[in-house]
Amino acid sequence: MIPQLNLLHLKYFCDAVVNKSISEAAKLNFVSQSAVSQAISKLEISLGVRVVLHTRQKFQVTEEGMIVFEQARHVFKAIQDIQEKIHLNHDVVTGSINFVSTHSLGMSVIPKTYQKMRSSYPHVEISYRCGNLNFIRNALRQGEAEFAIVVYDQDFAQFEKHPLKKGCFHLYQNKEAPLTLLEVGILVDSSTGMHVESLRDWFFHSGRAELKIQTQLSGWEVVARFTEMNIGIGFFPDYIVEHNRYPHLQLFPIDLPAFEYEICAIHNKGEKLSRAACAFLDQFSVG
Repeated sequence: MIPQLNLLHLKYFCDAVVNKSISEAAKLNFVSQSAVSQAISKLEISLGVRVVLHTRQKFQVTEEGMIVFEQARHVFKAIQDIQEKIHLNHDVVTGSINFVSTHSLGMSVIPKTYQKMRSSYPHVEISYRCGNLNFIRNALRQGEAEFAIVVYDQDFAQFEKHPLKKGCFHLYQNKEAPLTLLEVGILVDSSTGMHVESLRDWFFHSGRAELKIQTQLSGWEVVARFTEMNIGIGFFPDYIVEHNRYPHLQLFPIDLPAFEYEICAIHNKGEKLSRAACAFLDQFSVG
């Protein structure tokens, strides 16, 4: 006998898995924790298996529960495809998108695109989260996000990529900073971060003094903030300072080679982006 699954129960369960919390799933769906717990219990009755371990300590998914979660991705994708095809002839973009990005992109370029998307496509539901690179990779692999927006490097080679925007890394300083501040060393996100070694090699081969690293700050936004506070010379991508976000910064007066970067959307290979996702990425390049 084919089990009669309630899609709402399935959604509550999947939201709890993604957020690793019944309370967070309840907040996301504007219902009580009891409603989510009851939905999961009813889902278990329908399937005839336990999908979570019923303990008070923490939310844990069973092996069968992870199978349900993985397969539910295809169910909800099929439902989204149905919605898109229904509205296709009416030229109305509907459905939902779930994407992730790094914190620096979330603090700089994402809000403007998000705002344009909400204005241009009000029928699309948007779910967005920020995190580090491991968080992004896991979110894509586990189907918790349809796509991610990142500054692309070879760590993302396993994913399909869609270029969105290019730019360059530069050295920046506070407008009041003395040039000799460079001798103390530069501020970077990581000594192994993008283009850091290339910058140091360029200094070495150009006959200048060895370029030192003063501090590693684990994030370009943090580097920019420290630089604006006149703590040091910062090395980070130019999108960080767009729209006059750091008005006290200026380029360090040195003619550097082009240390280019590319902001891309990435997603699992072999998976087609939804119409709503494509609309969002189109908005990214508008104006």
